[in-house]
Amino acid sequence: MIKFTLKLFFVYCLINSTTYAQLIEPKGSFSVDIGIPTAERNIAFNKVLEGLFNGGIGYQYNIYKGLSVGGGAKYSFFVNDRFALNKTVGKGGLHIPAVYAKIGYEKFTTDRFSFNFGVRLGYANMISINDSTKVNLGKPYEKTTFFVEPQLELLLTTESNEPSGFSLVLGYNFYFAEYNTEFLAREQFIGFSPEWSNGITRFFSLGFGYRYYFDLY
Repeated sequence: MIKFTLKLFFVYCLINSTTYAQLIEPKGSFSVDIGIPTAERNIAFNKVLEGLFNGGIGYQYNIYKGLSVGGGAKYSFFVNDRFALNKTVGKGGLHIPAVYAKIGYEKFTTDRFSFNFGVRLGYANMISINDSTKVNLGKPYEKTTFFVEPQLELLLTTESNEPSGFSLVLGYNFYFAEYNTEFLAREQFIGFSPEWSNGITRFFSLGFGYRYYFDLY
């Protein structure tokens, strides 16, 4: 009898939680995410730079049953690996500010947990500042490009009925520009094959986020 009662209670909680979750359709939300870039490509990009920061802020608006649109701004930063290219890289790094539009889908599976999958599409400015650009160009080297960032967010609100939540954020960034010798204001990478510069700039990002919901129910 006790086992049967416990089973009924578990089924009741599951049904109630699922039903309750289906009622959660926030009108919109504001988010902040901070991550660390890793697994950089192409090969030259991976060898010359080390990822330090990838983050953004944004707003999304729910247009229909979890389907959302939004926009925001983001920034990524990579520092030169001073041991690369036979220790000839010198000080400096790569700054990538960007603005984006976003389309996504969010689903609450319980009254506190949700998953949010979205794609950021935008325009970025890749700004390379290092000893070589200062000497050879007298200014930073800049290249503008489009980018795409698929992103998965697993979120848990602080409490039931609370509009604030914290999340694990995973993303993969594609910048439609090759990282090559121009970013260091050089004619060639010492000890590198020219083929190592082939392929668009891309990297994986792992981090955490904060989201605040408006009109949660």
